[in-house]
Amino acid sequence: MSYLLQFCGLTDPLQLFYLEQGRGPAFAGFRPFQLDDLLGWSQTIAGQRHWDVEAIQRAVMEAWIERADLIRQWQLRLRDEPADRLVVAGLGTQRDWEERCEQLLLA
Repeated sequence: MSYLLQFCGLTDPLQLFYLEQGRGPAFAGFRPFQLDDLLGWSQTIAGQRHWDVEAIQRAVMEAWIERADLIRQWQLRLRDEPADRLVVAGLGTQRDWEERCEQLLLA
């Protein structure tokens, strides 16, 4: 099974709460936005959802490397944001992301 990690941008805790309530991918907010925190969260999610932990770790590492420039921009931007702002990441299977899109269209 393949997993997709998306970096969704910046938000406040209330919006993150709403994201976490829906079906589909798992979402989390990070401040600071660091690889170690992202890996720890993704491994916890993998355990909760009975996903392949090694595949999740590979997906996270690949996404971090492929999007290094974008991640650096968010890290810098986060410094200028209010203290409650978080960088949001979403992790899920293809089906999780499809469900999320369907949910958005029905809302």
